[in-house]
Amino acid sequence: MGKKNTNSRQTQARHYPLYWLYRTFEFFLRLMPMELVCIIGAAFGQAGWLLMHGRREMVIRNLRIALGEERDIQEIRQLCRQTFRNSGVNFLASVRATTMSADELRKRMKIDGIEHLESATAQGHGAILLLAHMGNWEMLTQMHLVAPCLVPLAGLYRPLDNPLLDRLVKRRRQSMGTTLFSRRDGFFKPISHLKSGGTLGAIADQHAGDHGMAVPFFGKLTSMTNLPALLHRRTGAPIIPVSMVTCSPGNWRIVVHPALRINEEQKKNASQITALCAKAYETVMLEHPTDVLWMHRYWRVGAKSPLKIDGTQKKKPAAAESAARKPFNVLVFTGQSTSEDEDLRHHLHHLRHYRPDMRVTLVGQHALSPEADHFIPFDPAEPPHLVANAIRDYDLSQAIPFDCALDLTPEASGARILEMAKLARIFAMQGKHQSLRTKKLFAGLDTTGTGVYLRSLGLQS
Repeated sequence: MGKKNTNSRQTQARHYPLYWLYRTFEFFLRLMPMELVCIIGAAFGQAGWLLMHGRREMVIRNLRIALGEERDIQEIRQLCRQTFRNSGVNFLASVRATTMSADELRKRMKIDGIEHLESATAQGHGAILLLAHMGNWEMLTQMHLVAPCLVPLAGLYRPLDNPLLDRLVKRRRQSMGTTLFSRRDGFFKPISHLKSGGTLGAIADQHAGDHGMAVPFFGKLTSMTNLPALLHRRTGAPIIPVSMVTCSPGNWRIVVHPALRINEEQKKNASQITALCAKAYETVMLEHPTDVLWMHRYWRVGAKSPLKIDGTQKKKPAAAESAARKPFNVLVFTGQSTSEDEDLRHHLHHLRHYRPDMRVTLVGQHALSPEADHFIPFDPAEPPHLVANAIRDYDLSQAIPFDCALDLTPEASGARILEMAKLARIFAMQGKHQSLRTKKLFAGLDTTGTGVYLRSLGLQS
């Protein structure tokens, strides 16, 4: 159907409609001044806030984790709304920026802290720019237009699924003097670029799953890529945090922060450097939180092993785990189980002490475990919405939301209550909330039970 590109990615017929739709959209944006594009973008963002309920809940959850200790829920919701508006602006403005000349882009960008770049690049080791998902990201890729000391500038990027759009984006960025490296280029090319004195932009604020390292981020454990740490250890290039904030419609300010201070002991440990990067992200994201794209699952709870700490290194001490000051919040529904169920009490004890950051809230007719951090009584004779409302009210009263809910009843009697409480991640032994791993593990054994169920969710003995 088409020719292969340089990365051997084949163009197919299904790629053309999206490509031409994008080019048509881009054409109409090109006819408008940037200020009008920003007004339309804010309207799009407002519509997204009204219609995208799932994303709205995700943004609120992320903001609660990051800011819940300083802001109440009403303030968090206001920040969520403004975040959607700014995200709409930054998205359309980024598309519009791809069609602008270098002189037009310079007029739209200001830069603060350029002295940090100049002092870092003067050392001759290059520089690693620690970038976040915030602001007009297209202009971030062209920041060398207002900071000549960044030349030659390169960036790590994820190729788009549509090869036609991928080639378009890559061609335009390279025409402005930005070199792009993807995973297909391997590890050697970015290292060679840094060793030759170049600068390299890396966006590393997303959840990295099992491939990352467990570090505290806003005080709560998450998995973050160690790529900037590895690049620093291999090249000696300083890691410089960079943020972008909105000044006025159509105008942005790039803020360059001082390079991370990494001592000789920390240089030997990629986990410690990654933790410093996470701390730097906290600083730049708090500078102007509504410019951050909070629509990522920064603290992801996996569908396969929700109780497991992503990014834990098996053969290395996980010191970062004990450094987390915000809990992993689990709600456990025990239904009408009584204190005579010794097996269940044993597993609740194991769950409570499984992770150093674990916090357990029990919902049931009886308070089965004195070690639980909180207990919400459940009366099976009352309408289910009453206990669901109690769960929801308690969740919203806490700075840190629930990460997941576990229904420990064999017949999944709490599933409806947990759904009514609007808990995003629900896991049960039976029914639609049974995970695939639980289903497979149950199918391979002659017996089931709480222990097998918790093991299927990542709880190890």
